[in-house]
Amino acid sequence: MNYDVFYEFLNYQKLEKRLNNILNNKQNKFKVIKHDPIGYTSCNFPIEHFSIGHGSKHIIYFAGVHGNEIIGVDFVTTLMHNLALGKEDFKSFKESVYTIHFLPLINPEGFYTTTYALTSITDSFNNEELENFCYKYFLSYKNDDILIKNMNDLLKDICKRINILDHSEDIINNFWHYFRNYEIINKNNIINFFKLYEIDKEILENFLDELILKYFKSSLIKLSKEHQNIFKNITLDVIPQINENHQLLKEKLLDIYKNNDFPISTLANFYANSNGVNLNDNNLYYYEIFKNRLTKEKEIYAKGRENNILISIKSPLGMPNYDMHEPFTYEKENLALLNFFDSLKNNYYLSFNCHGTGGLLYTYPIYNKEFDNEPIALKYVNKINEIYKNILNEDITYNIMPKGKLITGMGDVLREKYPRAYLLELSKMGGNPIGPYGDLTNYKLTMIANMTSLMNIL
Repeated sequence: MNYDVFYEFLNYQKLEKRLNNILNNKQNKFKVIKHDPIGYTSCNFPIEHFSIGHGSKHIIYFAGVHGNEIIGVDFVTTLMHNLALGKEDFKSFKESVYTIHFLPLINPEGFYTTTYALTSITDSFNNEELENFCYKYFLSYKNDDILIKNMNDLLKDICKRINILDHSEDIINNFWHYFRNYEIINKNNIINFFKLYEIDKEILENFLDELILKYFKSSLIKLSKEHQNIFKNITLDVIPQINENHQLLKEKLLDIYKNNDFPISTLANFYANSNGVNLNDNNLYYYEIFKNRLTKEKEIYAKGRENNILISIKSPLGMPNYDMHEPFTYEKENLALLNFFDSLKNNYYLSFNCHGTGGLLYTYPIYNKEFDNEPIALKYVNKINEIYKNILNEDITYNIMPKGKLITGMGDVLREKYPRAYLLELSKMGGNPIGPYGDLTNYKLTMIANMTSLMNIL
């Protein structure tokens, strides 16, 4: 398939260059219109808006809600480039029927933070070096998941043997908080930790060596996060002083990192905006859930591989609100997005909220009987799976996620109100921000399959 696919990390300058090239390409078959931004961030970065087509059915593609999900921004701009040129299936795009809106970057502050940190390391890499670097990160990311699971299983096993299994979840959370600054621990560290629960040393001595060898094949347990350590030499100097917006961004990042609450390496994996708010969590539903947790817990840390990062203060991963002691307010980015959806009124047709990894298409909440999100979703993922099968001869499938009991994210908020409002996790290869770039074949397939699937549903 003769689509143009770019293989690079976009940062501020590279994204501006790509967008300008799309706008000014004399080979374009379909006109690209640049509109006024739908809004501005707290650092005054514009939330850019482009469109192709002039039909009555309006489709929205947006990306970059999480600053670290860089493949989403990459995909939306690649899609815009190929559609404008009328490449492959896009030759038959009906511009009199559809208007496709492109909002390539909802969270410029998080995206620029992440990608400046990344390109400070990778800008001199050729494609092979970039692929190897990203694959190393991908493996480290997976290994950190395995480490977390093994340690959690070990702790559950201990709790089972000393008859406190009902408290295992609290013990696991407290363990990771207690040892968050440790790179290596041993049996004695674990014994000392369980003294907090008045567990006698002699009881643990009877079986602890056996359990540690069972789960870690060693007497020492490495707790350091490999996927974070790859970026441990990054500093805030990666943010260039291009203009006042950048200066303000750097000042706000300095405020987030001033107390050394977070590894500086998280600059390269920055979810939030510069207010320390996770835009996906920034909705009233999740705010209430999080607030209830805060009444029970003094501090809240992230789960899994990021469980050394506090999220109950302004952080790289972000809170649901700029201040959890204040009434809920939408961040400027989300308010602009919601207002844009509302502005389309009866002309809205469907939307894709493009995230990073998982190879999933979210269609819930399905309890809203007015909307039937399934037929288009099935057609979309079936086409992707057909392309993967034809090229790789493997059953690597995209899945549909139809069920959800709670509204917890901005994607859920949109799906509650609008039909066919899909959240698309693009890459089957995990490990935001750069894991999806660790296999060039997978990367190209992600781009090609999702572009082809758009025309398949249209």
